[in-house]
Amino acid sequence: MTSKPQLLFVHGWGFSKEFWNKILPYCSNYKIHLLDIGFISNQPTSEQELHSFISHQDHIVAVGHSLGFLYLLKQFPHRFKHYIAINSFARFSKTENFIHGIPTRILDRMSKGLEQPKTETLSQFYQQCGYTPSSSIKDINIPLLQLGLKWLKTEDVSHIIPLISDKLTVISSTNDPVIPQAMTTASFPTQHIHWVDSHTHLLPITHPKLCVTLIQQNAML
Repeated sequence: MTSKPQLLFVHGWGFSKEFWNKILPYCSNYKIHLLDIGFISNQPTSEQELHSFISHQDHIVAVGHSLGFLYLLKQFPHRFKHYIAINSFARFSKTENFIHGIPTRILDRMSKGLEQPKTETLSQFYQQCGYTPSSSIKDINIPLLQLGLKWLKTEDVSHIIPLISDKLTVISSTNDPVIPQAMTTASFPTQHIHWVDSHTHLLPITHPKLCVTLIQQNAML
């Protein structure tokens, strides 16, 4: 096994591994693995490929954007050397015990919208994020997008956060249009949060160099 740092990147809902394209030029010193959940890709990362990568490495820094971080803790809660949460959360939907979450009716409306013209719900979400795709989205996987919305509605990894607090870095926007600042603070109540003065939900796209600098500094790469 090698001790050279490896970076595992996981994108959020409605994106693909191409989400990380602007970050990659700043990561040339590291071996990179881009996980593609398959929301808008006809080449999702297979479980076999993912587990093969993980089983052969012992020095992985896992970086998750938005839902991608939730996915990492859901699948691999204690596996990695360090975790990076960018524009992310420990729980997304609102409950009595998590009042800063997003009302589930919004997720239900998005789910219902996916049954209509395929690109409309995605287009509305991209508009909220301030994201313009470089090309038309063709490979839309409705079942996986629905599954992602289900995760956002039901999954909660807040109980894991205290257990990994010494190997967790949180990077968030002060005015994220998708993740309110109160949700971030409630998700990581005792964690130091690296606030970026920005109105974006897409820090890896709008501030790629800053993200990589914070990853390097806090994961001690």
